[in-house]
Amino acid sequence: MKSGNIILIGPTNSGKSTLINTIIGKRVTLVSRKKQSTTFNQKLYKHISEYQYILQDTPGFFYSPKKISQKLSSAPLADIDNAVLIYVVIDASRKITSMYKKIFLSLEKQLRDQKVFLILNKTDKIKNEEILNKIKFFENNKVINQIFPISALTGYGTELLLQKSKIYLKNKKNTSSKKTVQIKKEIFYAEVTREKIFDKVHKEIPYYCDIITDKIVNQLKTVKIYQTIIVRKKSHKNIIIGKNGALLKDIGTESRKEISKFENKKIHLFLFVRLVKEKKA
Repeated sequence: MKSGNIILIGPTNSGKSTLINTIIGKRVTLVSRKKQSTTFNQKLYKHISEYQYILQDTPGFFYSPKKISQKLSSAPLADIDNAVLIYVVIDASRKITSMYKKIFLSLEKQLRDQKVFLILNKTDKIKNEEILNKIKFFENNKVINQIFPISALTGYGTELLLQKSKIYLKNKKNTSSKKTVQIKKEIFYAEVTREKIFDKVHKEIPYYCDIITDKIVNQLKTVKIYQTIIVRKKSHKNIIIGKNGALLKDIGTESRKEISKFENKKIHLFLFVRLVKEKKA
């Protein structure tokens, strides 16, 4: 079997998570309209015949003076040394900005043998002429090996992307599960709940909370899931719980429905909110 890590990087809201969901064939990672909705690097596995694609979603590049953005700025490139391929995913419907230059400069400093594919996503939103103009703009960039116009939403271009990617996968004797898709469920369940917090809670609160899946009890027709929402401020804890626990109940209801669709089982979800104050330096 041939296998390899593929890291997806790019500006926030460029469609990296949607692309992973399309490749895997089901919703396995958070998709949100809010910036920085992916706050950690997670790996997902896709097997096609004798090829194993290890896809790694990352937080989006987001340059801002705000503290949260500074904290996350280095995360997209954290595991680049372990990759055979790097997908730089950009929203082709947006104007080209200086951010792309910063991304490719950062890449150039860290590249060794990795190949770089530029993914022009969301081509379903623009005309062919605009797509060609974007290709011409990037085609002389020495960091980029190949350019792929795609639509992660419709699936257009993703099959060709995978065909070209498998050329760079390497022989590997000890691979993980031979299942078509391998997902760390504790991470996926936590991502679903965090997505519902993004939907229900505004401002900075979702960025400063963590969700831990403490326990999963699988039964024949049901799954019991126990999760802890960790917050850093008492005011945030009060907001997430809501008046008489109403907001926490709503978050739990929406998360339970989403997980139930994924598992095709009845879900019992137990949410707890815990305050963990940050230690002062």
